[in-house]
Amino acid sequence: MKRLGTVLHLLGHKGLIVRDESSDKMPKMNSVVVTKKMKRIGKIYGVFGPVRHPYISIRLYDGISVSDARALKGQQVYSL
Repeated sequence: MKRLGTVLHLLGHKGLIVRDESSDKMPKMNSVVVTKKMKRIGKIYGVFGPVRHPYISIRLYDGISVSDARALKGQQVYSL
């Protein structure tokens, strides 16, 4: 499990933007993203921005409600 970073923004009800906090490796596309409690929330959809600390776009799974997505703002997320 690799720490991705903190959720910064909610993109509607289908996506999140996270700022990558590790500068060692780029995250892999389509990696599963989980919360601290190992709840699967989505997959990495895109990586953009500066090379050292890029932004990561996460596409949420269909089962994640809008209220659950809003609750993720400010939370740490991880990739498997």
